[in-house]
Amino acid sequence: MSLDSTIEEWYVCFDGVDNKHWIQRYLKKGFYHCYAFKESPGGKFYIVVNATRSHTDVDLLLINDDNFNKLTNVNKFVRVIVSIDTKKDRGHLCRFNCVEQVKSLLGISEFWTWTPYQLYKRLIKNG
Repeated sequence: MSLDSTIEEWYVCFDGVDNKHWIQRYLKKGFYHCYAFKESPGGKFYIVVNATRSHTDVDLLLINDDNFNKLTNVNKFVRVIVSIDTKKDRGHLCRFNCVEQVKSLLGISEFWTWTPYQLYKRLIKNG
């Protein structure tokens, strides 16, 4: 493996949200939001990345069964192992929402993947 790529294992979680937003009428039920987490180097924490409407929340949670169950208590989640090409440009024309945040974490630059459900289908298709 070259220094220009890295292998990472992420969990991508898809769920509804408590607050209502007009865009939800166009989204598949249960796929209103997505976030991702992975094990930290050293294996002591989960690094949780969650793009909210106002900011990107990055949190550390101790690795244990309770926290894993809390993070994956969602409609669907996908375990993804990706090879990220650090020389590849992720694109300049993107909407910065939860889907774009997760795509950026995974090194995905597919322009037409806009919704959480489209991302979910892409992840399970390309495993």
